[in-house]
Amino acid sequence: MSCSALGTALIAAPAFAQAAGPDQGNTLTEIVVTAQKREQNLQDVPISITAVTQDVLRANRITNVQDLSALAPNMTVRPAAGDVGIPSISLRGIVSYGSVPGSDKEVSIYIDGVPIGSAQGSAFDLPDVERIEVLRGPQGTLFGRNATAGAINVITRNPSGRFGVRQELTYGNLNAVRSVTRIDLPAVGPLSASVSYVHDQHDGDIKNLGAGQVWDRSGPGTREGIQVSPKTLGAKNLDSWFVALHFDPSDNFSMSYKFDWMENHSTPSGTAVIGVDPTSPVLGPAGPLLAAAFNSNPVTFGASRRPDAVNNGFASTDYEQVIGHNVTATYRFNDHLSIKNILAYRQSFIYGNAQISGAGGLVVTPQVAQAIAQLAGIPAQFLSGLIGSPFVITDSQAQSSAKQWSDEIQVNYDSKYLTLTTGALYFHLDTVTGSPWRLPGVLTFTPVPGGVETQTTPTTFFNYAKSSAFYTQAEFHVLPNLDVVGGYRLTDDEKSGIGYVGTLTTNFSYSKTKPSYLLSVNYRPLAGILTYAKYSNGFVSGGAVGPVVFQPETVHSWEIGMKSDLLDKRLRLNLAAFTADYKNLQTVDTGINVGHPELGTVVVDQGNEKAKGVEGEFTFLPARGLSFNGGFGYTDVRFTSLNPLYGTVDTFLPTLRPKWTANLAGQYQTEPLFDEARLTVRIDADWHSRIRTYGYLPIPAIAAPIAFQPAAWIVNGRLALQDIRLKQGNLEVALWARNITNNRDVLFPIAFGNPPYLTATNYQQARTFGLDVIYNY
Repeated sequence: MSCSALGTALIAAPAFAQAAGPDQGNTLTEIVVTAQKREQNLQDVPISITAVTQDVLRANRITNVQDLSALAPNMTVRPAAGDVGIPSISLRGIVSYGSVPGSDKEVSIYIDGVPIGSAQGSAFDLPDVERIEVLRGPQGTLFGRNATAGAINVITRNPSGRFGVRQELTYGNLNAVRSVTRIDLPAVGPLSASVSYVHDQHDGDIKNLGAGQVWDRSGPGTREGIQVSPKTLGAKNLDSWFVALHFDPSDNFSMSYKFDWMENHSTPSGTAVIGVDPTSPVLGPAGPLLAAAFNSNPVTFGASRRPDAVNNGFASTDYEQVIGHNVTATYRFNDHLSIKNILAYRQSFIYGNAQISGAGGLVVTPQVAQAIAQLAGIPAQFLSGLIGSPFVITDSQAQSSAKQWSDEIQVNYDSKYLTLTTGALYFHLDTVTGSPWRLPGVLTFTPVPGGVETQTTPTTFFNYAKSSAFYTQAEFHVLPNLDVVGGYRLTDDEKSGIGYVGTLTTNFSYSKTKPSYLLSVNYRPLAGILTYAKYSNGFVSGGAVGPVVFQPETVHSWEIGMKSDLLDKRLRLNLAAFTADYKNLQTVDTGINVGHPELGTVVVDQGNEKAKGVEGEFTFLPARGLSFNGGFGYTDVRFTSLNPLYGTVDTFLPTLRPKWTANLAGQYQTEPLFDEARLTVRIDADWHSRIRTYGYLPIPAIAAPIAFQPAAWIVNGRLALQDIRLKQGNLEVALWARNITNNRDVLFPIAFGNPPYLTATNYQQARTFGLDVIYNY
């Protein structure tokens, strides 16, 4: 796409800015973001950003990163198959996953400036959030490696220093109960503090026909014990704490400490088996066994729409725990120079068990026993004792733990002629991933007599990563309305690991130093309008899975844009267009496909990709109390070359990347109805075009029902009576609904093998609705 074509195509990118309060006039308020490692007005930052404010978080029931789907242009988010605590994020034509031990992701997630290193557990529920910033495009200079598509920055709230209590109570369908308690303590001298507690629980939205199936996962050295398959799928039972302390002894120095803790007992989302093909050459001699299993058992098949019930008898309750500590200290030498240090430690643990095949309830029948005997070359009567035992087609159980600590120092300088941000980062991450201790990670075509899982040598990967970086970004104020920006970052990565796969031991080490650059020109032709043009690059760190080495994924991107506040700050209209060339795309594949059947999954170089597109957002205040905001994104993605493993660019196409996304929201707040009480109505609608979810051509019959996710709107709404005055404090009562139209589309399909022998999928979460009662003092 030429620069002239890009300029013609530009159309909008502000944050979800809300109208100012009634006593502030009908103008847009300033939104402060930290996308460039310092506080700035959103409209002064030459980056395509969506800042999701508290109003949007509350109206759309956003409690974790996975709920952000479609709220930012050119971005969709979905839970990965099996609900293993890993969000799958599509942003500007790139799908970020990072599920394989030792691999990284293309969209980095930060919480209060701290990078979340491990993909496992990065879908945790968010603590006491002030706002979320979604940065689109490579952020390699200031945010470093693993941000080739963008970054998500979560900013939590600070203590107010004034005594206050906020209690939110929610009751909804699916037996949902949510309680959020926040207490701000009065400042004692320079010290202020706040504490928040959340309890959130609900039943699943799909009934489990395999409920009550008992699995014995106990034994010497195991931790899981006896487990029973749950009644519903997609359930949640979460508790979390958030503590914030702020120490502000002088005008020049401040220090904060933040602690977050979360524990979640959940059940996997319901997965339905869509189709099977025993003739797939992937199966080889095991084809008759698959045929026998499905021909001699009653099977509940799904379709392209969410069913009311599936049989996921292999599934059990998942467990997730996330803990974080953050100490941030800032010293301001004068009005021009300041220094900040962010020291953090985080850890997570996840256990997940899912029926990813969707084919629960299968048992060993005489026909299955006969097929096993033929495959093993033994008489069928030797297997008579297996008759009636559970038979698992292809399902998984996994656990992972991660411990990371990081320290980043930042120096900010600002003067009439120069604004400078420079710093250094040290990051260390240790992860242990694989199967639960002494239990198999993946059970494939496996009878499980009595539901007792066989003790085995675990599949476990120990991975260690260290990364150190130096960065600087200088903004030269050449003229009052013209800035020239240059950025540079040098990153040194070191990775090593050891993997135990049965009796096989694999080792790897990786070391590389890579630079990242940014060049930008910012021009303000009129007051309230910023235009910019920039070049940036970035990379996703390379590494290895055992002997399978993968190189760094790199991106080179050009972007032009405009940010504007118009009509006396009643209209905010921001514009962006981009092109990006990716090389050495990292993707997940099975070990057997690359000649290493001893490895379950590996990372391989998929090929090269080119993405180009436009995106935009607007906020408009046509009248007092009334606001509209929205946006859209368009991304054209194509492979320019492919690893022969996947065929050609004509027979394998990009998946999980919508060409178009859009969102539209309207909010109206009345004048006071009585005392200060006002009625607020808000509707949010998010749309995406049809999404390809199966990449190979031609599409086999068993993949046809889930080869595409249809174009769809997801509509959320909230009706609130706010500021009801009480003798002490005020009250808010609200009705809300999410996915009002009850969209039932497929979400994350899986095809086992190529051509597939089985296809399965999970689905868009069902409609939820409820009542909020909120007390503020």
